[in-house]
Amino acid sequence: MMRETHEIIGAHVGRRLKHMRGQRTQAQFAAELGLSQAQYNRYETGKRLAPDRVLEQVAEICGVSPRQVIWGDEDGAQADDLARQVALLVEMLEGDDLEDLYWFLKNKIEQVAKRRKDQARQAKQALEELRAKAG
Repeated sequence: MMRETHEIIGAHVGRRLKHMRGQRTQAQFAAELGLSQAQYNRYETGKRLAPDRVLEQVAEICGVSPRQVIWGDEDGAQADDLARQVALLVEMLEGDDLEDLYWFLKNKIEQVAKRRKDQARQAKQALEELRAKAG
C-alpha cells in the first residue's frame, strides 16, 4: 500500500514538474535546478519523488509558491482568496485589536517553529537509532 501511494504521489508531482517546465527541455530545466538531466527525468517521470529543496527551486524559478508547484493554480487561487479575506478582516481592526492580533500571530508562529524544530530533532534521533541498529 505504501509503495502504491508513493507511486501515485510521484506520478502526480512528476506531471506538475512537466507542466512547470513548460517549453524548456528536461536538460535545460535540470541545468537551471543544478541537476543532471537523468536525475530530473527520474523526478518528472515519477520514478523518484523530488525532494523539498528541488520543489522549492522549481517554485523560485517559476515565480510561484512550492504549494502551487505541487497542487497547481487552483490551490493558488484559493489561497489568494483566503489572503484577501484575511486582509479585509485586518483592515477592520484598530489600535489594541490590531496589537492583540500581532501578539497572537507571533505566538502561533513561535509555536509552529518550535514544533518543527522538535520534529526535526526527533527525525534526526530516529535516523541515528536506525544507523546504530544497522551498524
